[in-house]
Amino acid sequence: MTTQQRPRKVVRRPRTSTGTWQAEKSHLTRMQILEATMQCLVDLGYAQTTTEKIALQAGVSRGAMTHHFKSRAEVLAAAAAYITERRAVEYDAAIKGISLPVEALPTLESMRETMVVLQKYYASPSFIALHELLRGARTDKELMQIMAPLEERLDQSISESIAKRFPVWTEFPETSELLRDLILSSMQGIAIDPVHFLEGERLQRFLDLLASVAMNEFEKAYERAHGAKSLEKTRLVRGAA
Repeated sequence: MTTQQRPRKVVRRPRTSTGTWQAEKSHLTRMQILEATMQCLVDLGYAQTTTEKIALQAGVSRGAMTHHFKSRAEVLAAAAAYITERRAVEYDAAIKGISLPVEALPTLESMRETMVVLQKYYASPSFIALHELLRGARTDKELMQIMAPLEERLDQSISESIAKRFPVWTEFPETSELLRDLILSSMQGIAIDPVHFLEGERLQRFLDLLASVAMNEFEKAYERAHGAKSLEKTRLVRGAA
């Protein structure tokens, strides 16, 4: 007596919203390569980030690498767009955690909190990778043509994020612009060229100093716009809060 053989059950991969499983797999491989490119830029720098090292970091074959990106220039261009978009998303997520008053002057404590958040934002791998691309673009005209509009778009995205989250900052555009230049240049400098002594308590004192400078400049701008009595009233309200 023979036993009837059951038909083998075919396990089908679910289709995704972006199309077939093959398309999704291709997308995941592409993202894997872009993540690996960012990591290579952080670990090795722009000059040493080659397609071979990217493929090794991503854990993909040379064939898979060239299927998605035909050249080093092509993968770096794609990575530039990927990293700048990621920077915008990370910035928006970072400032959402800041408890800055929306309809009043910031407090010194909220400014300190802002400095800590920004320092962490600029210490992230995505910033180091972006900086390496910008360094490369200094002598690579083709990369510069790619980076310039991306950097401008990132700057615009950050400005819109600040205005949306903290509308009061837009009341004093000249002061805000000056403080932004000071603070972001300081944060970028710490991230790009970290020194062993600027950490721990000393780093916190540095961030506190930036917060105090920012607070003083905002209060000066507020006083020029609304008068000394209004500023004093605002201080009293903040103190009672």
